[in-house]
Amino acid sequence: MKLGKFELLPAADGPFKLDGGMMFGIVPKPLWSKLVQPDDLNRVTLQTNCMLVRMPGRNLLVECGMGRKHSEKLRGIYGLQDEVQLVASLAKAGLKPEDISAVICTHLHLDHVGGGTRFPGGACPAGMAPADCAVPTFPNAVYYAQRGEWEAATHPNPITKATYLPENLIPLQRCGRLELLDGDCEPVPGIRVRVTGGHTDHHQAIFVESEGQCIAFPGDIFPLNYSLRPAYNTAIDHHPLDTMREKMRLFDDAIRNNWLLWLYHDPQFTVIKLKHGKDYPEVAEVVMPAGWDDAMMG
Repeated sequence: MKLGKFELLPAADGPFKLDGGMMFGIVPKPLWSKLVQPDDLNRVTLQTNCMLVRMPGRNLLVECGMGRKHSEKLRGIYGLQDEVQLVASLAKAGLKPEDISAVICTHLHLDHVGGGTRFPGGACPAGMAPADCAVPTFPNAVYYAQRGEWEAATHPNPITKATYLPENLIPLQRCGRLELLDGDCEPVPGIRVRVTGGHTDHHQAIFVESEGQCIAFPGDIFPLNYSLRPAYNTAIDHHPLDTMREKMRLFDDAIRNNWLLWLYHDPQFTVIKLKHGKDYPEVAEVVMPAGWDDAMMG
C-alpha cells in the first residue's frame, strides 16, 4: 500500500480477547452484543494491527502488540495464541528485528507496547524480575513515547498497574533506546503526533504523511469501527468525554481532508475511509479488510 514516498504494510501480533464490558464502557450489553458476539466468558476478540512504514533509509513500526512474555495465567485471561506473532509477521515482509529503526506507540498499555521487549531464550530465568531480564525486541530502534505517558506508566496507581508492566518499559530506558516527546511534534520526518488524551492522560494519535497524503492512526480513542458511535468508548478511558470530543474532531478532519484511518484493534477492518452519516460518521470504503495478513503477505 503506497502513501506518497512511503510504503505501508500490516504487521500482526495476533488476536487477543478482552472483556466486552471493558471494551464498550457505558453501553449496555444488549446493545453492543448486537454488533459483536462475546464468548462464554463475556470476552470479545480484538486484533493487534501494527503498521509497518517503509521510508527511504528506515523502517518504522507503529505499535508493537502484546508480545509473549506473559504468565500462563495472563495468557489464559487474554486468550493469547502463538500462531501469529509480530517478529514472524515482519519476516514475511523480509525484515529482521534489527531492520526496524524506530518504534512509536499511541500509549504504553501492555497490548500496544508489549511486543517491544522480549525474554532472551523465550523465558525469564527463575528468581529474576521480568524487568531485569527483558531486552528490546528491536535492538537498533529508537522507541518514542510521550513524557507524560512514560511518567504515568512507570509510576502506576492501583488501577493502572495491571496494564503498565515494568518488563515492557524499563528495558528500553536501561538500554538507552528511549526518546521522550513533549506534546505535539514530528519525531521522524513524515511522522506527526498529536496528544489527544482521553484514553490515557497523554495518549497520542499518529499521522503518517507524504506528498499530500495522510493516514491517521488514532489508537484507542478509535480502536474499532463500532467506536464511530459517539458513546461507544472503553470503560478504562481516563476521560471518556475527551475521548468522544477528540475522536469526533479526528473524524471531521479525516472526512474533510480525505485521510485514511488505520484501526489497531478492529477484527473486521484495518484501513477505512469515512463519510458523513445521519447521526455519526459511517464507513465509506474499506481500503484494507480483515484477513490482510494472509491475503497481502502470503
